[in-house]
Amino acid sequence: MRTLKLIAGLGFFVLALGPGLIVLTDLHSFYGLPFAICAFLLGGVGWFLITRRNSSMSRNAKALIALTSFLCAGFVFAAVIPMFIKAIYTTSANACPNNLRLIDSAKQQWALEQNRKVGDIVTENDLKPYVGRGPDGEFPECPAGGAYIIGRVGEPPRCSIGTSAWPNDHVLSGGETGSWIDNWWTDFKAAYGTVLGLRHPLPQTIKTNGP
Repeated sequence: MRTLKLIAGLGFFVLALGPGLIVLTDLHSFYGLPFAICAFLLGGVGWFLITRRNSSMSRNAKALIALTSFLCAGFVFAAVIPMFIKAIYTTSANACPNNLRLIDSAKQQWALEQNRKVGDIVTENDLKPYVGRGPDGEFPECPAGGAYIIGRVGEPPRCSIGTSAWPNDHVLSGGETGSWIDNWWTDFKAAYGTVLGLRHPLPQTIKTNGP
């Protein structure tokens, strides 16, 4: 029984490494708090099993360990697994957010130099001299064939593909809409839908200028 407790305790410590490493990668993020709690609970159970391996556990202690195990397993199912699935299907070929950032920067520079105010209309021809692509300004194109919506002054530019290409969203970095619960629910449904074959992430095709 002592050996079994020791092995189980070490196993909980190993499990705690996963969410613990996730927290260490982004110490300033609020979303790392659930991972920190999960790592703390798993480590606490591991420590308890190892230090109490020579003594019998009460019924309450067994219930607490079981409850902690179920909570952490539920957290892994609801958050950790979808996050790793999203990371697997995320590709660096999606250059659309960089293009949106370029358009947004050009729009802000144009509005500043032209003394425009929030709500003024901006056209593609207005921004061509500011995008820095060739002497006449070559306007960027979405690598997956989406259409760019410049928007008015003060509005972030958008791509017609938007979030439909999960997990390679065609949105301006930091311009995601919806609460963190909505974003989590989107990732959860899309991740398990991908695993179960109910949906397939859209392939990221790169457009070329050749025939």
